[in-house]
Amino acid sequence: MGIAYKLENMVPFPAASAVIVPIVTTEDGVLLCYGTAANTVLEADTSTYAPGCIYIKSLVAGTSILYVNEGTKAAPDFDVVTVA
Repeated sequence: MGIAYKLENMVPFPAASAVIVPIVTTEDGVLLCYGTAANTVLEADTSTYAPGCIYIKSLVAGTSILYVNEGTKAAPDFDVVTVA
């Protein structure tokens, strides 16, 4: 096996769990994250998630729910994203 095979088949992030995993973080806070926790867990944290943060809630059934922080970092409000 060459290095190209090893790099192509790397898994860069752990599987979703109750621990929320940040993927993209800026000086303003986390902008993209995933996990299995309820959106209310993120809303209770008033120092981590930037306005506009996208949270992907992974479900066991293989589907996911997409949330976006429509509040502020100090008062996050994660709402479900709907596609019309």
